[in-house]
Amino acid sequence: MKGKYQMPSFFCRHIYLYLRKEDPCTLLIPSVAATQLEHDKRSKKPNMNQVNTVVLLHTVLHCHFTSADSIENYLFEHYSASMKPRRNQNELVEIDIAMTIQTVLKVDERFQYISFYGWFEVQWRDEFLMWNETEYQGIKKISVPYQQMWVPDISMYYSEEHIHDLGVHPFVSVTSQGHVTWFPGAKYTVQCYLKVKKFPFDRQKCSIVVAAWQTTDRMQKLVPRARSVNEVKGIAENGEWEFQNFTYEENYDAEFDLTKIVYTLEFQRRYRYFLLCTIMPIVILSVLNSLTFLIPVESGERITYCLTLFLTFTVFLTLFDQTMPRNSIDVPYITVFVSFHLFLCVISTMVSILTISSKRGQECDSRDTQIVPLESQGEDLHLGEVNADGKRSGSSGKNYLRRTLKM
Repeated sequence: MKGKYQMPSFFCRHIYLYLRKEDPCTLLIPSVAATQLEHDKRSKKPNMNQVNTVVLLHTVLHCHFTSADSIENYLFEHYSASMKPRRNQNELVEIDIAMTIQTVLKVDERFQYISFYGWFEVQWRDEFLMWNETEYQGIKKISVPYQQMWVPDISMYYSEEHIHDLGVHPFVSVTSQGHVTWFPGAKYTVQCYLKVKKFPFDRQKCSIVVAAWQTTDRMQKLVPRARSVNEVKGIAENGEWEFQNFTYEENYDAEFDLTKIVYTLEFQRRYRYFLLCTIMPIVILSVLNSLTFLIPVESGERITYCLTLFLTFTVFLTLFDQTMPRNSIDVPYITVFVSFHLFLCVISTMVSILTISSKRGQECDSRDTQIVPLESQGEDLHLGEVNADGKRSGSSGKNYLRRTLKM
């Protein structure tokens, strides 16, 4: 432990020269400092107060600068990060874990995922990282880079990025009794099946599965730990979603012999915005669509009216297609409602076209000239009477034709 005394002795010489009112810069040259100390011993006896002060400061500095380094050297001299933290390698390691969601960034209904910031509190006991506090001046806790020690195998299933880990935290806290605490955290994007049938009055449940990736319960077992505070209150306020509950349950997978912890986040959509900007316009358009047949056909505006409503409903369907998930399991009721009124617009347009076409055909038939027969009961067929000169008078025939044209 040679380096153990070099730094404190350096500071002791600095303090000794300071008490003698001499320049501490002479410490930069060890030979000069040593010469001055030797000269002091030969010339006069140093003051006992100065000697006691130097000894006391030497002890304090020795404890401060050597204890933490000595603990780390003592713990990791023969430590192996690949070994299970048990002296009996057949013994099970219990991992206490708790999850915290800080803020929800996005809930995507179309692509079915949720994105949020969060972190985990992971605790376990390492039997190789223990020391006696009295031998190291009462130090109870140290921080160690997590790459130097054993960390549990924990993964977040159905995650886009952090499949084989829970994120990164550079340091791990270790106590003198071997209790280890790790706080990994990151931005997580997890697949979440969202049911939007009752949009915008829907309530969602999103499950986050945490378990080991390739380690069975014979080596380590995850144990969920409850918190004393309500986790929902710790989530930041969101303008679109209202978070109602955050629970967990422990499930055992017999096929792979491991324990899965399923965290469930329950939240409900805030519907006021969608009620004003989506529901009310669609209801108003549906009422207007029901009044289509009250418009007279003679006005010629029924077809234009129906086509305007048809285009408006088509725009709403396009907006829903850009936001709603493209699946046939849970089709939103509002999408079915808009499609129904779109079909009514088509029926109204077709009926209006047929009605107008039929009425115009009747008007054309009424304008044709009617043919009156030349025969009439009780009268002889002649165009006129024969005069004495042998000629026919055509007055009666002309009058008959004139009456026919008038008709």
